[in-house]
Amino acid sequence: MINLSKVDTFPELTRSGRVSEELQAIINALNESANNGERFALSGVEAGKAYNSMQQRIRAQAKKLNYKVIIRFDATAQKLYFQATRVSNNVVNTNTGSEVKTSDIKAIKTANAKTTTK
Repeated sequence: MINLSKVDTFPELTRSGRVSEELQAIINALNESANNGERFALSGVEAGKAYNSMQQRIRAQAKKLNYKVIIRFDATAQKLYFQATRVSNNVVNTNTGSEVKTSDIKAIKTANAKTTTK
């Protein structure tokens, strides 16, 4: 039997962050990969939804950690391979005295007015 009653206020919304063992293993692997250049493989990942879900988890964690990640999938072996590298925050000094991150540079104009892109 349910009990129904009137209330004056709602409880505060709280969200407690929880990291599963699987997600913590991915985070540790990404850190180790970025620090040592090592590659990792997850076994038993099926093509389709399982692959899409797992690669999105890896990409999301890499983005949070400011890593660039390379992901490859072998459907035959059901393995998802990944490697992380640190994102460079190099800064270029221009001759106008301002500083620009190299990641923000889209094109370079040369002296003969041709534009070259990265």
